Amino acid sequence: MDDFDREYRATRDVFGTEPESVLVRFADSLDPQRAVLDVGCGQGRNALFLARRGLAVDALDPSPVAVEQVTQAAEEENLPIRTIRGSFLDSVEIQREYGGILIFGLIPILTRAQIGDLSPFVDEHLGSGGLLLITAFGTWDPDFEVRCTDWTLENRNSLRSPDGRLRTYLEPGELPTLFPHLAQVHTWEGLGPEHRHGESPPERHGMAEAVMKR
Repeated sequence: MDDFDREYRATRDVFGTEPESVLVRFADSLDPQRAVLDVGCGQGRNALFLARRGLAVDALDPSPVAVEQVTQAAEEENLPIRTIRGSFLDSVEIQREYGGILIFGLIPILTRAQIGDLSPFVDEHLGSGGLLLITAFGTWDPDFEVRCTDWTLENRNSLRSPDGRLRTYLEPGELPTLFPHLAQVHTWEGLGPEHRHGESPPERHGMAEAVMKR
């Protein structure tokens, strides 16, 4: 997490301040009486959005800088966010069942084996009637073909850069199949909006998103 720590220290809103658009569209479908788990919460833009609407959120991230920043933001606004340092791969103290689980921006930095670990994790912690909201990069991402030329193919559509960074891209229609025990509510694939990471040039990703129900 050193790279993320450095980015988070340098820029307060590396991924912007706005929540994921799919979360905005489906926020009213989350049970306001049940907590939501934000897996890989980063600097908290999605957790803060839900907490400002009155939902309790457990915000999970392995970056100590991210956890500190989200904790500070929640305390300043007196928001119902509990921050937890760790990964979904760790034995962390989280609830048995949540009314919603958010997994945004995580799949692209996971190996194929780690992506396979997401389904049992969600099966264990998503309560009955709960929603999984999730996004991923797809092979239609403009960066995919570019990276194929000088990154090493580590596994199916998982590329490793010369300096060790990983990017995993899902194939068309693959995202919902990763969670075979959940019912599909919504799926979408296409090009996401143009955005910046801090002061970096504008970019646009090939995105897949899904909302699934337990």
